Amino acid sequence: MTVLKHAVGKSTLKEGIAVPKALEKWIGAPAVGKKRHIILLFENESITATLRRLANARRHVQIKYENKAGLPFRKWLASLFSPSETGMEGEYLELERLDRDTFRMHAFPLIRQPKEHLAIEEWLLHRTNERALQAFPAVKEIPAIVQSVEFRPLEGQAFYNRRLSHFFTAWKWERERRVVPQLSLKSDFAKTSVQVEVEFGNARTYYQDYIKFLLAFDQKLASLGVLIVPTEAFAQTLCAVGLRKAIEKGRRSYSGMIHIEKVRRELPFLSFMLRMPLAIAGIGVHRK
Repeated sequence: MTVLKHAVGKSTLKEGIAVPKALEKWIGAPAVGKKRHIILLFENESITATLRRLANARRHVQIKYENKAGLPFRKWLASLFSPSETGMEGEYLELERLDRDTFRMHAFPLIRQPKEHLAIEEWLLHRTNERALQAFPAVKEIPAIVQSVEFRPLEGQAFYNRRLSHFFTAWKWERERRVVPQLSLKSDFAKTSVQVEVEFGNARTYYQDYIKFLLAFDQKLASLGVLIVPTEAFAQTLCAVGLRKAIEKGRRSYSGMIHIEKVRRELPFLSFMLRMPLAIAGIGVHRK
């Protein structure tokens, strides 16, 4: 079932929701400069909101509810969410279409996340900063994607790769897009000008991720690279699982895994060639 997923930020609580380009047809976006009314259902209430397409350069489509009629909906949002300035907490809304003009809202605040789930514990930034990071709407979706993955202590890296792939796809990220058209190298995920690589592999394999970022940046196909790696503690957990599975298959060793501390140590020595903005997300296990 197609739904619109939206990472909650301060503007969500006060004004409205931006509609991703991939879902403009699904939602029935009006022509440039036009608008129409839609019904938003939430809990046991409903409001009339405005669906509009701006006459700006990017022809943005928005759902707006900043007027008096939208007050009950804004109060409902405020009772569930309290995002910071960054809007990177991982909380989100889902918009389900019931008919042409009627949509049901589903809220996913932090309190409704799985009991034990993955979470971004740290951002390591290179040639960018927190303010610049917020200029990429797609980046705000990543914490919500990561936090949708439940922690299973007996599962290894293959399980988490599959679950992350599932949720990136659910958020309408493109999978395995060619980094540049002329080469067979593919990114893990991409959306607008953001390229994401998820790395649970051997500590040496992540150098190829840097090459992918540089190629895309050089060809102006990506403006920001996001590398997702485990924290050192989570990497140790995954390595223990990997070693156990290796022994079960008759092997006596396991090759180890990349983690954010290795990235932190090496980044100053690699910065001379890493000319593009990078954000490294260290993911670990969140327990309530």
